[in-house]
Amino acid sequence: MKLLKKLGTRLVNNRLESWGVFECTVCLKEIELSYNNGKRNQSCGCNKNIKHGDSYTKLYNLWGDMKQRILNPNNKGYKNYGGRGITICPEWVNDYMKFRDWALSNGYKEGLQINRINNDGNYEPNNCNFVTRTENMRNTRKVKLTLKIVNEIKALWNTENYTQQEIAKKYDITQSAISFVINNKRWVKE
Repeated sequence: MKLLKKLGTRLVNNRLESWGVFECTVCLKEIELSYNNGKRNQSCGCNKNIKHGDSYTKLYNLWGDMKQRILNPNNKGYKNYGGRGITICPEWVNDYMKFRDWALSNGYKEGLQINRINNDGNYEPNNCNFVTRTENMRNTRKVKLTLKIVNEIKALWNTENYTQQEIAKKYDITQSAISFVINNKRWVKE
C-alpha cells in the first residue's frame, strides 16, 4: 500500500487509530485504512476475490516455484536466483493472471519449463521462453560445454597426444566430464 494522504485519528472500538488514504499496489484503488503499529496489507484484498481456477495446475505451480526461488531466502534455490540479484518483473510477481496470459500466448504447454534466455537476466517477458527440461539444463551457469567444444575435445583425444587431465585443464572442466564426452555417455558426435 502506498500512503496518499493522512486523515488523522479516529476512535474505533474505544481505541484511537490513525487513518489514511492508501493506494492498493495491485488494483490501484484508493481506500481508507488504519495504519497503527505499521501493519498494512499490500493490497485491498482485490486479488483474493479473483477466481482463476488454476490453483492446482502445473502452470500455477511453475509461477509459484519461480516466485519462491526469487523471493524466499529459505528456498533451496534462492542462492542461485534471488540471492544473486535475479528478479521477477512487477506485472508477474503480484498477478498470476498476467503471467498466465503471457505464458499461454508464448508457447507454454504442459511438460515445458520456464527458461531465462540470458541466464543472468531477470524473469520478464523479453527474457523468458518455454523449453524442455533438457534444453533448460543446458542453459545453466554450470554448463561450459557446447557442441563445438565437445567436438574439439573428441578431436584432441583422438590425436592421442593429450591425457584426459590435460584436456580438462585446457577447457576448465572436470576430468569426469572429459570421460563422459570421449565415451559418448553425454554427447554424441553429429
